[in-house]
Amino acid sequence: MRRDSLILALVTEKNFILATAGHVDHGKSALVKALTGTDPDRLPEEKARKITIELGFTQLILDGLNEQRLHIGIVDVPGHEDFVRNMIAGAGSIDLALFVVAVDDGWMPQTEEHLQILNYLGVERAVIAVSKSDLNGVERTTTQIREQLRDTAFARSLIVPVSARDQRGIENLKRALASELSGMQPQRDIGKPRLFIDRAFTLRGIGTVVTGTLTGGELRRGQNVVVQPQNFEARIRSIQSHGCELESAKPGMRTAINLPDVAIGAGPEQIKRGDVIISVDLGRSSCTLDVLLEKSLRLDRKDP
Repeated sequence: MRRDSLILALVTEKNFILATAGHVDHGKSALVKALTGTDPDRLPEEKARKITIELGFTQLILDGLNEQRLHIGIVDVPGHEDFVRNMIAGAGSIDLALFVVAVDDGWMPQTEEHLQILNYLGVERAVIAVSKSDLNGVERTTTQIREQLRDTAFARSLIVPVSARDQRGIENLKRALASELSGMQPQRDIGKPRLFIDRAFTLRGIGTVVTGTLTGGELRRGQNVVVQPQNFEARIRSIQSHGCELESAKPGMRTAINLPDVAIGAGPEQIKRGDVIISVDLGRSSCTLDVLLEKSLRLDRKDP
């Protein structure tokens, strides 16, 4: 066996999903661009208003500990209070949060709101980025963050000062992400694939494409699947992850699938954001829900 082939055989490939979180204009998208070289803000309105409105997606590949190669799908979420629904859509099914707090503002209303949303979604791991660290006040902001995160799941999270403007701390942030993810196990394959759709669009000559974060099991090219909750079947013509054609997608991967025979919309046998793609043997949708209501301990006692 050639030496390079042997090295590849010894490398453990892991797939993870990371989502940003934090107040509007704290530099989440700029930080993603500094990490990956890709601007996650793709809409003209986002460029004009200089804020994130829709979810943005890109990939970061890092070398982890003990011959691990980490494929990190990044979901960049809006920080503005008007787009909190989009934030929730992006923060589901993630492995790690990149929680961003800017030096000049410190802890702000959407910082707190995003922290509580992550808690409600069961996210237990985060790396904290103190953005705009080229400005004065890093120590003050770091102390404030530690105080705010006390008694939360993120109390002992790594805090890394960074600046997208002059690239200060970006390599330190990459090392922190690699260290955190190297000690985590990828999402398990339990033979029950679910793709929660966060985007649905049409490409000329290709047809309907939907994207989401795959959990629970594999999806394969040519496989018949069921779209819930309408409970109709469709066939996967092709699968991609971050622009690469795949024969199959595994849990923990950002996944795009082509469903040529399905139209986008809210009508019968149409597909839209919020639907779920599952395997044909996973079961039918139900009208019965088990609901657990949970109130954050951080809310004021007089709040409902």
